[in-house]
Amino acid sequence: MKIKRYLDKDMRRVLQQVRAEQGPDAVILSNRRVPEGIEVIAAIDYDESLVRHAVGAPAARAARPEPEPSSEAVADDAVADDAVTETPAVASVQPVTRAAATDDAPGFDAPRSVRDELTSLRGLLETQMAGLIWKDTAQKSPLRAQVLRNLARLGVAPDIASRVIEKLEPVDEVRRLWHGPITALAPMIPVREDPLLDEGGVIALVGPTGVGKTTSIAKIAARYAMRHGDDGIALISADAYRIGAREHLSAFANIIGANVYTAGSTGELSELLSKLRHKRLVLIDTEGRSPRDRHLAERLAAYGSNSDRVRFYLTLSASSQSASIDEAIRNFRRLPLEGCIVTKIDEAAQLGGVISSLIRNDLPACWFSDGQQIPDDLHPAARKRMWLLNQAVDCLEHNEPAIDEQFMAANYATGAVAHA
Repeated sequence: MKIKRYLDKDMRRVLQQVRAEQGPDAVILSNRRVPEGIEVIAAIDYDESLVRHAVGAPAARAARPEPEPSSEAVADDAVADDAVTETPAVASVQPVTRAAATDDAPGFDAPRSVRDELTSLRGLLETQMAGLIWKDTAQKSPLRAQVLRNLARLGVAPDIASRVIEKLEPVDEVRRLWHGPITALAPMIPVREDPLLDEGGVIALVGPTGVGKTTSIAKIAARYAMRHGDDGIALISADAYRIGAREHLSAFANIIGANVYTAGSTGELSELLSKLRHKRLVLIDTEGRSPRDRHLAERLAAYGSNSDRVRFYLTLSASSQSASIDEAIRNFRRLPLEGCIVTKIDEAAQLGGVISSLIRNDLPACWFSDGQQIPDDLHPAARKRMWLLNQAVDCLEHNEPAIDEQFMAANYATGAVAHA
């Protein structure tokens, strides 16, 4: 059974690809909506008995595709984007009408219990089908499967791992099991050459609580002072919520000889920025806010009122979960972000999560931070992509995650068949 993944912006285009490459005997194993469009897993030389046995269903003849419809028929029976259903039930390669593909079609009014049962059944089928796909790939392409295992060990998310696999040349040597994916992953990480240390400006670090904004400000200020002296530096504590926030910033400021100011409101911040306009570098330490804070939008709007004078950097902790990082990026992007500073790289058990979030959200990293040493543990991201990936590999020496075949089948089966 040859399994392959197809991806395009709508179902009609995907089905055309399937017909062109696998012919009328192809069978669709699953289809779902993904950020890039519609994803379909199709197979040729389909072994129905294997699938039926896996899901515990009686043998039955699988449906095969009908002949290619005329252009007029396709136009009349076009597949709407919202007609896609995330189901692995075996289906023929043919257009699916909206009424057949959606529960909210006219006349469909299933009880809640039936819907729940169908959802459970679909989950079971998806699990069993993923297991078959992974087993098939592991047998036919053991080196490709090992590449995916290695990416999973780094914590690289399944959607990003799939993109890495698509960029790889056929893996035919054991020595490329690490070199190949790392080389493909490196240029995918968005980075930006930051002129901050040369040009200065008014800089505000924003982000969730406890991600290392204050320490990052101290590192930036120290780096700048080493290059230009400390006379042109001012630090502003705009954190009116955390106890001791100003004292914490002052402790760092004393080391480099900079002055610290306090702004308890947006108005005070605007006044301070006017008074400090002669300073070459002004660093603003903002209060940490949860992305789910109901006052976050209001506070960001207040900061945004100074966006003509302030450049905003989102501070992200590498030790946070990928989902939390994604949420922070989505919410703090209400500000015109210059990029991000990735902190606590030395504390992360895996770095694949933050790497995946940067790639997925196309947020450029400006600086990487991996410790408390000021200013040594601050690195320009534009020159440190391979360093970051080497750090990700080094994490395995301290934390080897439990990756088994069941985990791979449940999470990385789609990537296993990408461009197989």
